[in-house]
Amino acid sequence: MTELNRTFLGRLSEQLSDLIEQQSAQVFERAGIIIPVKSSSLMGAIARLGPVSIAELVRALDRSHQLIQQKMRKLLALGLVSQRPSPDDQRVNLIELTELGREQLTLLDGLDDAFQRAYAEMETDAGPVFDAIDRAIISLKSRPLIDRMAL
Repeated sequence: MTELNRTFLGRLSEQLSDLIEQQSAQVFERAGIIIPVKSSSLMGAIARLGPVSIAELVRALDRSHQLIQQKMRKLLALGLVSQRPSPDDQRVNLIELTELGREQLTLLDGLDDAFQRAYAEMETDAGPVFDAIDRAIISLKSRPLIDRMAL
């Protein structure tokens, strides 16, 4: 097997994401939060924008329509959100938080300071991870790998 090097940066980033998801799921469980970890930002967007269409969520979160639809099915099944036809266009469903969804988001918001402290402590050990990842994303958006490689 090839040793991990910069060629495998995506895999390394994926490992970090998986680790954060797994450990956050433990925190969520202990706090009584049933929101799927990877749907937290989606729930926040629904709270901010709701009632909101899937298309608006796709634009707000810069995620694929298919991914948002997939996550929405789970949130609906958990009773965290509801949907209803738009009064302006019956073809469009509007998504909004249910009472349970608002309660769950309040629990999650209550963990914000603890998450901030935990990540700050991690960055004391590992360096400014958040800023480095943010800068890397901005850099790759401004100049993709294909433009950086002489192929």
